[in-house]
Amino acid sequence: MITTTITIVCITVMAALVAGSLLNVSSHPHWFIRGWDFPRSQIVVLSLVITAIYFGNRAATGVIGTPMDIAVATACVFLSVWHGIRIFPYTAIAPRQSLPTEHHNDDRSIRLVVSNLLQDNQKHDLWLTTIRDANPDIVVALEVNQRWADAIETLSDLYPHRITCPQENCYGMVLASRYEISSHHIRHLVQSDIPSIDAIIKIASGEQIRVVGVHPRPPEPVRDQDSVPRDAELLLHAEELREETMPVIVGGDLNDVAWSRTTRLFLQISNLLDPRRGRGFFNTFHAQHVWFRFPLDHVFHSRHFTVREIRRLPEVGSDHFPILIELQLEPEKKSEQPAMTDTQEDHEEAEELIDRARHDESSTAM
Repeated sequence: MITTTITIVCITVMAALVAGSLLNVSSHPHWFIRGWDFPRSQIVVLSLVITAIYFGNRAATGVIGTPMDIAVATACVFLSVWHGIRIFPYTAIAPRQSLPTEHHNDDRSIRLVVSNLLQDNQKHDLWLTTIRDANPDIVVALEVNQRWADAIETLSDLYPHRITCPQENCYGMVLASRYEISSHHIRHLVQSDIPSIDAIIKIASGEQIRVVGVHPRPPEPVRDQDSVPRDAELLLHAEELREETMPVIVGGDLNDVAWSRTTRLFLQISNLLDPRRGRGFFNTFHAQHVWFRFPLDHVFHSRHFTVREIRRLPEVGSDHFPILIELQLEPEKKSEQPAMTDTQEDHEEAEELIDRARHDESSTAM
């Protein structure tokens, strides 16, 4: 009886994993379908564990080699390959998309931290100490309400230049900089209550770079059940940044994983690079659950930069870890760092997603 129950449970779980994985082939924006983008590594691990339990249980009965056994083994191989192909570029054995810096020049380097604070997080001192210890040149802080904006003000000795947009809806934002901010815009590309910050910053060498902070709203079961607004905001930025000749850094909590269809499309359209490709996942969410972690906080950069350092910072009381990256401005390396190729179909898909947002009643800013 117990062995039969274990067999049924294992078959049911494997069938659900296969069905959910295949659902993600659809471009439908509903949260349940798009949500299968996230746990690819977890699905691989779970499928291997379930398969081991299944065959261990079958061996105990002395019966092996039935058509169902073959089906379970096939499903395990399928899931491992299907998801493995998608997450492989973010492993340390894959080719690096962004080159490492060979000759350091501190005047042309930029240290940036992206940190989703968690609006209800009360550990201000822990976060402030972490930032001071990391000593970035630029901080992109997300989920900033007025209480957090006041806390960030205490870093004015390090960051005299700040763009502050506090909100009480978990989408407030601050960009704090050691360097002069030449100009900036607080933009609402898709939804009137979801800002992004777009700034021109003069670094130590006197050269100017463009820094964009983003935090689109995710698809979720209760509100905004599909990914249309999130996808459209990212792709609107991508289309605009494609034509930018100035060095660009984009950072924020995209509420999307690195290997998703939308993030891949963003990179193809924008011609930006993802420094994690070939270096690792750098999972930033969920800080309190080791088994439930995904790379949600991102930093992308134009081909003007090479990478000196990238690492995840310690836990700061939020459900997100901060992520730190140090880039060096080396435009002479552009030709050695090709961006992902795009096709006419990619641009058509992007336009379709943006057009969906224009007709979506939740996209009030378009």
